[in-house]
Amino acid sequence: MKLKTILFILLFISNVFASAIDIQNLTSEQLETLKKIKEKGEEHDLSYSLMAIAIKESKLGQFMVNEKTKDFGLYQANIKTVISRHNITDTAWNRDVLASKLVSDFQFATKNAIAELTYWQKIHKNDWTKVWGSYNAGFKYNSREAKEYSQEIAAIIRELKKIDV
Repeated sequence: MKLKTILFILLFISNVFASAIDIQNLTSEQLETLKKIKEKGEEHDLSYSLMAIAIKESKLGQFMVNEKTKDFGLYQANIKTVISRHNITDTAWNRDVLASKLVSDFQFATKNAIAELTYWQKIHKNDWTKVWGSYNAGFKYNSREAKEYSQEIAAIIRELKKIDV
């Protein structure tokens, strides 16, 4: 039984990092992106969450557009959520403009990710498992997918804390 548990944990950990990037061998460009994220997140004490989400969601900017889910930018913000948060009329034009801005404007994308995380932080009273789950799944933070997402973010943060960013 213990052997099965250990194998499961090892398989889970390898799957987490197969979908992310090799944190121990980051390029200078990736390190620079992490440093920018860390700096922007420090004021809100969200640096590690933001860095981990950027790694998980876009591989630090390698994949900035998900047409299927309508998620855009470094942190893969859902366009409907961004429209709602900015209290803008939901039109095709506005979706395109904001999607473009999420992809091209680091400050805008980061401010949106911070707003999303701080919203869920208040809702879940700093229960980070639920905060990260909600970042990905909204109020379905108890779903299997949200729980797995939260575990992956926590694992990425543990790896990030091992390097000098």
